[in-house]
Amino acid sequence: MFINIIVCIVAVILLLRGAFLVLQMGILWIIHCKIIKAYSKKTYGKVVDIEILKSDGVNITDVCIPKIKYKLEGEKEVCCQFLPSAPKSERESHVYLYPKQYHVGDKVVILYDKNKKDDMFVLPSMQIMRLFISHFVLGSFFIMSAILGLSFVF
Repeated sequence: MFINIIVCIVAVILLLRGAFLVLQMGILWIIHCKIIKAYSKKTYGKVVDIEILKSDGVNITDVCIPKIKYKLEGEKEVCCQFLPSAPKSERESHVYLYPKQYHVGDKVVILYDKNKKDDMFVLPSMQIMRLFISHFVLGSFFIMSAILGLSFVF
């Protein structure tokens, strides 16, 4: 009897955690799709340098800004500049959220609007796909474990 209660509690916790991970993956996917729709063109680049800004008390972590070498469609020259890895807010044009996940030599996808070539967004494609897969697989595993645990009890 006591083991059945413990199995039920653990199954409910696993079910809630799995549902949270799958829901979080869905929200991340919606945000990803909105970013893809906002920028009409795509090119590929390579991280050649990283500028690290130390936290100033307001930010919790250090900020890493990647310097990326890329070539835009229709242009002959190769550009190399520090690019944001998060879209600008319309009200606060100087605020960015930079993930600390870039390393020199990483390949990235650069999204830009062909009408506004100064408005660019760096997308670390492999990390985002890993995040989607890990959330979905882990969430599905938790949900299946909860269902099997509850079926064992009842």
